[in-house]
Amino acid sequence: MYLPKEFEQKMRRLLGEDYDNYSGSFAKGYGQTFRANQLKIQPAELLRRFAAKPVPWCGYGYYYEGEERLSAHPYYFGGAYYIQEPCAMAPASFLPVKPGDKVLDLCAAPGGKTTALAAKMQGQGILVANDISISRCKALLKNMELAGVRNAVITCESPERLAGRFAGYFDCVLVDAPCSGEGMFRKEPSMAREWSQEEVERYSALQKEIVRQAAQMVRPGGCLLYSTCTYSPEENEQVVETLLAQEGDRGETGQQEDSRKRTAARQNEQRMFRMEPLPLYPGVDQGHPEWSETKDESLLHCRRFWNHRVDGEGQFAALLRKEGCRAGAAEENKSGAAAFQAALPPEISFPKKKNNKKSRRGKGGASLSDAAQSGAENREELRQFLSRCSLSVPEERLRFIDERVFLLPEGCPDMNGFRVVRSGLYLGDCKKKRFEPSQALAMALYPGEYENTVKLLQDDPRVEKYLRGETVEAESADGWTLICVDHLSLGWGKSSRGSIKNKIAPGWRKQ
Repeated sequence: MYLPKEFEQKMRRLLGEDYDNYSGSFAKGYGQTFRANQLKIQPAELLRRFAAKPVPWCGYGYYYEGEERLSAHPYYFGGAYYIQEPCAMAPASFLPVKPGDKVLDLCAAPGGKTTALAAKMQGQGILVANDISISRCKALLKNMELAGVRNAVITCESPERLAGRFAGYFDCVLVDAPCSGEGMFRKEPSMAREWSQEEVERYSALQKEIVRQAAQMVRPGGCLLYSTCTYSPEENEQVVETLLAQEGDRGETGQQEDSRKRTAARQNEQRMFRMEPLPLYPGVDQGHPEWSETKDESLLHCRRFWNHRVDGEGQFAALLRKEGCRAGAAEENKSGAAAFQAALPPEISFPKKKNNKKSRRGKGGASLSDAAQSGAENREELRQFLSRCSLSVPEERLRFIDERVFLLPEGCPDMNGFRVVRSGLYLGDCKKKRFEPSQALAMALYPGEYENTVKLLQDDPRVEKYLRGETVEAESADGWTLICVDHLSLGWGKSSRGSIKNKIAPGWRKQ
């Protein structure tokens, strides 16, 4: 394994006699790993079907002990699990998210950590998933749809713009920051060839600015989880200590004092954030205050995952809590936003090869009752389709954007002026006097939530035929049919006289 000379010298300084164990780990592996999606299935159900052992720091993560390729199994296409590197499961597992919270994943793409947060929320509360790259947002959107997430808003914005609107808004914020990727060299050797200390310094400056913006969006008493997949102290402990150095607005700041001479009590009294202890697991290391500038002992609460000590790649995580407690926060979280904002912008449309139709940007959405552009016939088709679903669809939360129909999350915040990729659940299209349900809606439904459903067993050959886009034969009432494998939805079909025409979206088919 090629390692740049400067990087090798740096790691020798950090690891000392343990460096040889680190360098020897590049020849080792740990097989396939996955995280159960608790929006669709319980871990115990997966364990009845897959031989696996648990990932210690993630109660729904597993090392797969079989030989089958996980990405080829029907359950993968049903969104039952997310294939994820085991140490990357730690940040979302460590962030104390609960149903009803307002949560921000600031650097969300491709969505592994975001979908884990969504599973913890169980469809309750608001999840804002943001990434500054529109190309990466495409993968984020696909993974959120596959996981069946209903209560998310996906944005493509800078942290600075979000902070200007959402100061003190979120209960939990995850910052899985862009980094030099030192912990991923075994998995991505090309990253080692591109490494330089100059890049480390550049990322460190970027990370400090990102967490500064993220800190503004955490409510008093809320939490911020900072993580990277690198080993560099400049990108880890030295970024976290910039948050610890931020002072609150209570009383005298003591800026004229020498920070190194303050007592621990004085520090804790004035800080805006304090470290929260995280659990230790075999092979997982504490943070290293001696690698920081301030030598702050609370940095011991950080966690380092070295790829020669655990079965996984490198990871760093630190949990911080914002001082103070906002009055009424719990009640506000339960009820959602104080007022529902109707003026939502149209969503970003990803380019399509054969469709140059322009989206109506800047004109907002329309409710079911006043969406004249959709036509009365289309709205009636939509009503009839929704009457066959037990999914709760309040009319005031329906929005039309051109031909597309969306179910906005309860308590959706005002996103007017932002680049919005997706607001809530994409239900389908009203066009040509008919309603066509979306793949996203199929993935968000449980088999019992739609009355015309065909359930196929995992080993039924029709499952494979359906996933490859072929017509399948099955007894079903004529019309739209939800095709399922066991208790997992796969997509739509159009049934007629026992033959079901395949309607699975082309990009979702098995290759």
